[in-house]
Amino acid sequence: MCFEDLQPGQTFSVGPRTIQRAEIDAFTALSGDRTALHSDEAYARTTPFGGLVAHGALVLSVATGLAFDVGIFEGTVLAIRSMDIRFDRPVFPGDALTLKLAVVSKDPHPRVDRGRVTFSVEIWNQHGKPTLSGTWVIVIRRSAEAAGRSKTPPPPV
Repeated sequence: MCFEDLQPGQTFSVGPRTIQRAEIDAFTALSGDRTALHSDEAYARTTPFGGLVAHGALVLSVATGLAFDVGIFEGTVLAIRSMDIRFDRPVFPGDALTLKLAVVSKDPHPRVDRGRVTFSVEIWNQHGKPTLSGTWVIVIRRSAEAAGRSKTPPPPV
């Protein structure tokens, strides 16, 4: 979807996506974040969480992947301008996550061929509890017509 196709109040949802222990282990290796809460089951059982917890950055990464799966950003996202997020609850191996996006507002800047769209973002677990929430500001391409461009090249001279 292009900038002009998105309107405040529109909502989108996709999921669930189940977080596997192997994904947490792979993220540990990739990020280098070997915090015991994410990598040592015996230690994690001694914490208030009672077990291994997925990295918040992993949950955010899954959220961006789920956002792609919604299908509204294919070929139109130019940049993520900002992400303001909160980690509301831990995510455990086996949790099934669902993404909910809502268009909050639109800003026609920065250029005639693109604009900024602010989305509220929520990740919910299988128990209907929020695990991540916040806002993303995404720079999205306008359609060729809205940007004043022609989709067909000019005739040869």
